[in-house]
Amino acid sequence: MNDSVNTCSGLRRNHLRRLRYMVQEDPDLTLVQALQDGEDRTLNELMDRHREGLFRFVLRHVHNEADALELAMETFVRAYFNIGKFRPRAKFATWLYQIALNLCRDHLRSRAYQYSLQTVSFDAPTEDNKDPGLLLATDRRPDQSTDRREELIALETAINELPEDLKNVFILTVLEERQQGEAAELLGISPKAVETRVYRARKLLLEKMGKKGF
Repeated sequence: MNDSVNTCSGLRRNHLRRLRYMVQEDPDLTLVQALQDGEDRTLNELMDRHREGLFRFVLRHVHNEADALELAMETFVRAYFNIGKFRPRAKFATWLYQIALNLCRDHLRSRAYQYSLQTVSFDAPTEDNKDPGLLLATDRRPDQSTDRREELIALETAINELPEDLKNVFILTVLEERQQGEAAELLGISPKAVETRVYRARKLLLEKMGKKGF
């Protein structure tokens, strides 16, 4: 009898230690578990934490603010209705961004998006809203700033022209500055595949920019 009690106590202690470790690894886990238990108010807290980053992530894929806002909101809606399926094997943020990435892929394949390509313009970053991957240099003369802006627009276009598998990896690791392991988890590929695709993306971009005279 004592052995059974000790065994149960040991299992509970191990479970609590594992739970504390997961909470430390994933700061969203407590809120996610509350949402799974029916505390809908925690969705607002999760949205406050991830809204801005998720919007930027989606915008880099779709290049249209209205579409990015709509897709980011749809991401939270789908996360809410599927929260019961979430398992803490991966971080909540990783799971959330996987939903967003799938929505972006569906959007880019849609007939409406293909039609919109006729009029879409690519937004270059400004000094007030710097992109981690495409930074405008400071203290430049007006003519230098114009040249730099043209170069950034050309680079943005070249990134968008990359094959989807290379573009996704480049956005995640270079523009989003995510670790290769996290990018691999998001895309469902190995870290080595991420490394290879980043290399191929950089090589293609250099070739494209060279042809454009940059």
